[in-house]
Amino acid sequence: MRYKKRTLIARRNKILPISFVRQDMTTYSGLTLIDHYLRLHQIHSRIKQTFKSYGFKGDYSIGDILFVILIMLLLGAERLQHIDFIRSDPLFKRVVRLTRIPHRTKLSTALKQFISDSLKALAELNSALVIEKLTELGLHEITVDLDGTVISTKGSPSWAFKGYNPIKRGANSYFPLTSHIAETGHFLSIVNRPGNTHDSSRALTVIRTIRRHLSDFVIRFRADSAFCRPDVINYLLKNRIGFAIKAPFWKLLTLKTAAENRQRWCKISAQWGYFWMKNPIDSIAHNHYVIILRKKRRDAKKPYQLKLFSPNNDRYEYSAVVTDTKQWNPQELLQFVSGRSAQENSISELKNSFAFDHIPTNQYQANSAYMQMSQMAYNLAISMQHDMGLATKRANNKKKTRVFKTMEWKTIRFLLVNRAGRISWEKGVKVLQMTKNKKTKELYEKISQSLSEIEFKKAA
Repeated sequence: MRYKKRTLIARRNKILPISFVRQDMTTYSGLTLIDHYLRLHQIHSRIKQTFKSYGFKGDYSIGDILFVILIMLLLGAERLQHIDFIRSDPLFKRVVRLTRIPHRTKLSTALKQFISDSLKALAELNSALVIEKLTELGLHEITVDLDGTVISTKGSPSWAFKGYNPIKRGANSYFPLTSHIAETGHFLSIVNRPGNTHDSSRALTVIRTIRRHLSDFVIRFRADSAFCRPDVINYLLKNRIGFAIKAPFWKLLTLKTAAENRQRWCKISAQWGYFWMKNPIDSIAHNHYVIILRKKRRDAKKPYQLKLFSPNNDRYEYSAVVTDTKQWNPQELLQFVSGRSAQENSISELKNSFAFDHIPTNQYQANSAYMQMSQMAYNLAISMQHDMGLATKRANNKKKTRVFKTMEWKTIRFLLVNRAGRISWEKGVKVLQMTKNKKTKELYEKISQSLSEIEFKKAA
């Protein structure tokens, strides 16, 4: 039977009807590779072992609940209720090793049982996983970036208060303190705090914990001027820990006066000038150094006598950095301090790809635990790329603190994870069938080979 061209075009363009069938089809074929990685590092068993003695109540163990949340975050789920759209996936069930997937209320109830001790145990596990990877990568010198980030909350969950919130002014929020490993992009720790707290609140406690965790590494701390506090800097100097922290130039009269009266500036480049000062900040009890920097404005006007000296006048922009040593090359110090911007990218990915800024409950400790799981998912996503052969070492570039280059996880999801497949039997063996695609096949074979080599080394 012959059809007219118009009829054939109409049939081709017709919207296909949808049929829901009970077959072993998965939306997340790449999850089998993630499962391989997680099994190699015994992530599920380590989570269960961590909380074995904490007495969580429920139909499911807290280890199983947290592992379900971890897999959800790696797949891109942003809320606990998204479990309803994942629970029927056969590969998801296989990876979480549960015949019955918990309801979202079970996830919420489990998170609400967290208290200070169990929350601390989860944070310690997170740090341990990061340190293991740093050791495995052969890193000896570690740069730790300290910074707070605002998490806006809907409603009024406990300990969410109005504070500094540049995006949603006047909204209730949390203000977690993050410590970021500049060389790899991992977050060593994340401490949740009320929204009305100061930038540097609990900074000294975090620094002490980091020093304990990284006792086998040479550490350098890096932070903005909010962390230029006498207790923080005195502790770092007393314990001979390297640091470069921006000084609140506009608040310190000694620095402003010195810059105003300075006649001869040393040159870094055509734009930048500097000079050093020793022990200019009276509240710091130990020997320290401050480098005063000025940057020529591109729209600089003709010089004239200023009535009042300002950190940002018509000719220059001024800043200052306090550090433990004067042995810095000024150019390298400037590049080092500027490298803090990479932390903002990591925080952005943590929020956009791992639901860090989504608050699941109205309880502070539960929300803090969820943040810890978001941190774990993010860190494992970075570590995973190393084991899968997807991370590459940067060329020797002094402008970059980051040693290894990794892809954003949303790209990994597109290339690797979110691939349709079907679980079927072939010659009495269960296999995962995927649509034939040359690029996909090459990528999967490359990753499978990398993971098999690691498995062989671990078994040897």
